[in-house]
Amino acid sequence: MVTRPHLPALDPLTWLPNRTLFEARLVRAVRDVERRRGTLALLLIDLDRMEQVNATLGRKLGDRILRQAAVRMARTFDAGASLSRLQSDDFAAFFEVDDLAAAARQAARLLARCREPYVVDCLALTVTASIGIALHGRDADGPAALLARAERALNQAKIRGRDRFYPGAAEPAS
Repeated sequence: MVTRPHLPALDPLTWLPNRTLFEARLVRAVRDVERRRGTLALLLIDLDRMEQVNATLGRKLGDRILRQAAVRMARTFDAGASLSRLQSDDFAAFFEVDDLAAAARQAARLLARCREPYVVDCLALTVTASIGIALHGRDADGPAALLARAERALNQAKIRGRDRFYPGAAEPAS
């Protein structure tokens, strides 16, 4: 196995930015989009039922699926998007959009890529994703509120059956 030097801003499993770097980039992106009066979409992505994969097939196999999922997600987004691994099977991405429909199209592409079988040690496994979407300026202002709104939307996607996305504004504010 090839080892890489530990970089504190990167997740050691996927080599994506970690939560700390994600939060710093989100603050900067919100500030930039406010200045330009644009729209920023935040997608929180949870790989469904990875706990079961780890429990039944082992953490090493689960880690290999996480690495494959990270590559698939990275290839699904355009160059302007920022994708991070927040923890375990939780990922986040933000990018500029024209409207909610554009964010929903990106989420649908992401779901389709995640549904494709993961081949690990001659096993073909299907892992789906749940995605919560929030738009800065529409669903929430500021990084913390945007993240909270996306988390509520993600929870709604899970409650409604997983393997889907849910837009934050469709849920009543609490």
